[in-house]
Amino acid sequence: MAIRWRSVTRAAAVTAAATGVLALSAAPAAVFSQSWGSGSYHASKDFVPSSGTIRIGGKGCTGGAARSFYVQLVRTRDSSKVFSSYSYGTDGRRHTDPRGIGVSTGTSYYLRWYGKDNGGNDASAPCASAYTA
Repeated sequence: MAIRWRSVTRAAAVTAAATGVLALSAAPAAVFSQSWGSGSYHASKDFVPSSGTIRIGGKGCTGGAARSFYVQLVRTRDSSKVFSSYSYGTDGRRHTDPRGIGVSTGTSYYLRWYGKDNGGNDASAPCASAYTA
């Protein structure tokens, strides 16, 4: 019986040939993640993606002036914004932007987290996080 291992964005697939097929897979997990305390703006550490397509997301905790947040992907080399997520409510839950972002696997990036009030002004949340998926 031959077994072939294949890694797909931190999900594993096992295929057993000859007598049948067995498939095991796990949901894709966050590749990079960072959390912060209170604030209206946060910038993550640099990271290098292991895949050519990633998604970004974040979380904002309730209890502060921020009513929404968004996350940006920024190329470290020239600090240029590559992508901005949709805006999500600061409800304490993780929100992942569904759109895939094409990135270079040998290039360093970082994430920016922005908290906003209902008027679109900078506003603080008691905790925040940003991640890639």
